[in-house]
Amino acid sequence: GDPLGEDGQSAVELIEATSDLEWILHDDRIYETVCQLLGEDFIWGGSECNITAHQQHRWHADRFGSSETHYHRLKIMIYLDETRAERGCLRVLPGSHRDPYHTTLGPLISQTTTVAEEHFDMPGEDLPAYAVEARPGDVLFFCHTLWHGVYHSFPGRRFMALKYAERPTEPAHIESLDRYSRGVVFQPPKVLQQSTNPRLRRMVEGLSEIAPS
Repeated sequence: GDPLGEDGQSAVELIEATSDLEWILHDDRIYETVCQLLGEDFIWGGSECNITAHQQHRWHADRFGSSETHYHRLKIMIYLDETRAERGCLRVLPGSHRDPYHTTLGPLISQTTTVAEEHFDMPGEDLPAYAVEARPGDVLFFCHTLWHGVYHSFPGRRFMALKYAERPTEPAHIESLDRYSRGVVFQPPKVLQQSTNPRLRRMVEGLSEIAPS
């Protein structure tokens, strides 16, 4: 294929676009764990398949803000390459998915080169964190509001990401889902809607009916 560009490669909504890959979503190791964490009535939030080219992805929370910490969502990373503490593994700041720690880290959301030094007196890579090393095939579950980052990475780092959320019960939940997914959550893929597997149908059931007008 073509050489990896400086921005890497990313494909969204790929896993749910074909019945060839839907087994990943209803595999017991994925599905039952999500049920335990979000409840059996959870919803599907989309997928990403990525090949990264950057050496670092500075500290960030995929869903940032005090109000976001009250709506539970999961990101599941499936790793296709070995990553180590000094070779591109995910680093997390334990407990940062909850306030007050979550919002205390707010300045980092700018992801500028010097923001960690300006606000916390140390480079981003030196912030006290837990390094989640992985081997190919490892699966990592974490809250979407958790602060995380990657340092000392390498070109060609590959992973898949699956996203899930509690079924929304408040207008703020729907607004957040709409904003972060750009409306995609409320346009569930036909592969899941028409699946013969009840697990897949349930996770998208009723989403188009609650889409914001």
